[in-house]
Amino acid sequence: MKKYKSVVLILNMFFSVFGRIYTSSAQNGFKIYLIGDAGDHLEEDGVLTNLQKELVSNPNSAVVFMGDNSYKDALWGILHFGFKGFDSTRNTMKKIRAQLDILKEYTGSAFFLPGNHDWWNRTTYERGRSKLAMEESFIEKNLKMNTSLANPGKFFLPANGDYGPEYVELNHRSVRLVFIDTYRIIQSGIKKRKIPEEEKSFYARLDTVIGQGYVLKEKIIVLAHHPVYSMSPFNRTLKRPYLFRRIKASSPGFPSYKAMSDGINTVLRHYPGIYYASGHLHALQYFYKDSIHYIISGAGSKEKILNIKDTRKYDASLSVDDFLLWNSGGFFELEFNDETKTTLHYENGSLKCFLP
Repeated sequence: MKKYKSVVLILNMFFSVFGRIYTSSAQNGFKIYLIGDAGDHLEEDGVLTNLQKELVSNPNSAVVFMGDNSYKDALWGILHFGFKGFDSTRNTMKKIRAQLDILKEYTGSAFFLPGNHDWWNRTTYERGRSKLAMEESFIEKNLKMNTSLANPGKFFLPANGDYGPEYVELNHRSVRLVFIDTYRIIQSGIKKRKIPEEEKSFYARLDTVIGQGYVLKEKIIVLAHHPVYSMSPFNRTLKRPYLFRRIKASSPGFPSYKAMSDGINTVLRHYPGIYYASGHLHALQYFYKDSIHYIISGAGSKEKILNIKDTRKYDASLSVDDFLLWNSGGFFELEFNDETKTTLHYENGSLKCFLP
């Protein structure tokens, strides 16, 4: 880590323009709650209700909603499927309000990040940016009226459709949350366009932001929508990836998705013990590989249903440190104390188990 020693001197004077510090007295037992793909509830249900109970009971904490914060069904809601997300209609506003409402009495910090549905799965930045901006504005406006939250603003990160990384430091700068927009990265390759200069420098910037926190011995969680390591039926080679590209772009085998996964994993491997948390896959998964903790918490409102045969096939390939759960709504909890403890809340959050 020699190349990062000089960063410590700089950080003593100021922090990166990408970062924000929300100060609080340093306390043990600081918790991070992770929920993804929660955008299909029209009102509080089991998952959101049980998450709310945890948040109110544990104010020394933060919660992150990890993308696909609102789904818009096709054909005026007739088909329970669609590419789109938030559009300021009553239906999609109710879906986001269902998540915002559980934060009304919460005194910790709350964050949202974008997923592919929040971009409407648009194949270009120009066409997707206005859709994302509607949702970002709605969330920021409504959460600014919630005076109980610990963070005074910037609830939606990365902001303004940027790649990231943006980070915040919590619990007296003992925890660093690093936010990135994975669909923004995938998007550049959907139509095989020239990669923007800002994207070319993304991995170096991510390495720098993580490296700064690593030198300071902070607990670091990189937060995104798309997994970069997972087990699922979608992990397959795409024979004709650019045919129906809008559908295939968020599959791990799509060229720009694969390139993104490789790039992010290359950075993560420099930092043993780091966490990478995501949603997207409608399941609950935990892996410990190459000294990296991978969490997938994508069952906030949708569940990937697998039959017993397929479930057993995936279970057979797990190592002793891995965990895989289908067919169940839920969310994850990380507790940073003298030792880090990972808890899975499953069966819509009504039950919990502790992971190794």
